[in-house]
Parts: sequence; C-alpha cells; structure tokens
Amino acid sequence: MNSHYLCPVCQAQMSIHEASQGLHCPKKHHLDKNEQGYWVFSQAKKPHMDSRQVMRAKRFLLESGVFTPPLDALKQQLTLALAEYVTDQNVAVNHLDFDCGDGFYLRSLTDTLQGVTTNSSQTGIGEAENALFAAVKSHPEATYIVSQLKQLPFVDECFDIVTLIDKPLKGKELLRVLKPNGLFVQVSPGPRHLWQIKQYLYKDLAEKPAVPTLAKGLELIHQQRVSFTLNVTPDEAVTLLEMTPYAWRAADKVKRQMSTGDFSQLEVDFYLTLSRKQMIEKVN
Repeated sequence: MNSHYLCPVCQAQMSIHEASQGLHCPKKHHLDKNEQGYWVFSQAKKPHMDSRQVMRAKRFLLESGVFTPPLDALKQQLTLALAEYVTDQNVAVNHLDFDCGDGFYLRSLTDTLQGVTTNSSQTGIGEAENALFAAVKSHPEATYIVSQLKQLPFVDECFDIVTLIDKPLKGKELLRVLKPNGLFVQVSPGPRHLWQIKQYLYKDLAEKPAVPTLAKGLELIHQQRVSFTLNVTPDEAVTLLEMTPYAWRAADKVKRQMSTGDFSQLEVDFYLTLSRKQMIEKVN
C-alpha cells in the first residue's frame, strides 16, 4: 500500500509493509520507526537542540496557559473552516504541524479535529530529536518525524491542514504538501509581541506596523489580531525569549539584566491568519 512519504535516499514514493508497518521504496530502501516511537528520515547538520532544563521550562510555560487567547481563537476559526471543508465525518483529515517542537500545538488541536471527523491523523515534523522524543511521550497517537525542514519527506498535496505556529513561512514546501482547498493556519508575531523583552535586545526600538501578507496561491478566509498582557516572572520572561527566533541575541549579560526586570504587563501580540490553497485549473 502506497504511503505519502518520500524515500530519504532516492525521493521515490514509499510503500507500507503490511507485516512490519515499515516503509520501503521501489529501489529497496527500508525505513522503520525507531524504538523511541518516531521516524528519522534525515537530520539537519546543526539542529537547534534545547537543554533538558530549557525544554522543561518551555513545556511548563505553554501548559500553564500563557497562550490561551490565540489558541482559543485558532480553535474557533479552524472549527468553522472545517465545518465547510469536511462534508462527511468519515472522510480522512490529515494535519501537519511544521517544526512542532514537543508537540504542544499538535495535541492542543486534537479535540478540534476529532469534533468534525472520526478519521483524523496528525503528524509533527521537526529537527530537534530530543523535542520529538518528549512529544511521543505526551501524545503517542500522532506521528512524529525527524527531518530537515527545507525539504519535506512527503508527496505533493497530501495534507488537509498545515499549521505554522510562531514561525515564519519560508520557501514553497508547506504549500506543496497542502491539498488544493486545504487549510493553511499561521499564527505569527504582531508588532508589539513581547515588547518589554525586545527592549533588552534592541536599542532605539520602534514599533513598525506589520500585517502578515499571504503567500502566492493562498486565499484568505479569516485574519484577526490577538493582543493581551501577561504577568510573568523574570525567569518566565527569559523562557519566552528562548522561544523566539531572536533568542540568539540574548547574551548572558542580557539575561542577568532581565532577572531584575518588571514583566507584570508583558505585551503579547499575535496575528491569526487562516487561508485556503487555491485550486489550479488545468489547461487542456
């Protein structure tokens, strides 16, 4: 039986071996899920790997509900979009969470998917193997894949939903694997996101209006800005900083300065963008 995976060696479509549930391609390359419960398709040369301490701090902070407002908005809008997308509760709905970390957002959306279909599947992909190890422990029902993110090990147009949470969209891979009419969900930082933290990193910080734009081939369904404040400790502020793409700017000196900072009114600012992949009409 054909799968939606591409061979990491020759890029041919792989099939599922019924007895072992492993994968194999026409050129006899084989791949099996490892003992830890995830698949290793390829490994990045320098994957971002958090220490165990940082991973635990991130996990604790996310599970505490700090991002409940954007997550609630995401669930609400995704439920509405899926109600139109899913015409039969028995139809399979495949969800991919890109650069999924320890799978927090993947498992947070499980109930949303199960509320509209009895046949959903979830896949998380990332480069940090230790994070995926933790994801398997928390939510073993999903499929987790270690892979380089610049080239995804999936055939074209195989996912109904792709989520990209707090990360920029780069390249065309995510849209390549999304089905026509499939749903693309992006949660991206707004101009005031973590403003009081950024003040420690950038001199002469100035707000720059920035409304996310759609990639070519996407049709907007819904967009909203979700802004609120958090009362967090300096340690929690440092953890939030570690979760951003600009964490590399934070030298030990900056973190020491933050240890005495006031983050009782920390601004959190996100844009939620829900769009649909446009159908491409074939020319005869």
